[in-house]
Amino acid sequence: MLRKHIVILESFLEKLKGEQIASILDAGSGGTSLSAIVKHFPGAKIDAVVYPGDQRKIRTILPVREETGADIQILEKDICHEEFSKSYDLITAHLLLGEAAKFGNRFETMLERLLAADFRYLIIIDYLEDPSVNEREILRLCEERGLQILVRQCLKNESPQTWENFTGVHNFGYLICQA
Repeated sequence: MLRKHIVILESFLEKLKGEQIASILDAGSGGTSLSAIVKHFPGAKIDAVVYPGDQRKIRTILPVREETGADIQILEKDICHEEFSKSYDLITAHLLLGEAAKFGNRFETMLERLLAADFRYLIIIDYLEDPSVNEREILRLCEERGLQILVRQCLKNESPQTWENFTGVHNFGYLICQA
């Protein structure tokens, strides 16, 4: 039984299959998102960004890189305080925005940094019940910046997942492009 955040990610990646996706930034990277990305875009160059010193994420990235032989570079950086220096065909933020507070940052700052990056497509997926994630703010900032929301999905998980400060029942996601 797949968690719905994975279902959403897979469906968005599938929608991009016909696009030329050669460079990808997996923001807040982990093994789950990287496995899906490599499966859909096996020849892409991938920057896997993790918070500096976040070994729990790095430990999930290394096996994906080793098993697939994918071109994955691990970048340890605080997205909220360091700008992206490259342009990407695709940026994924899979269960990232809710983690901003975990590292002393704010959801709004993390979202603003992602939306300010140079990308063609952006995937945002998170938990609807996460009190630190504001879906209305995502919509507002996309509209303010002239970004086009291609697809929105919200799916209910068969089994809720309990976190420190909420129980995640629904995953939502957006596939966004530069207009």
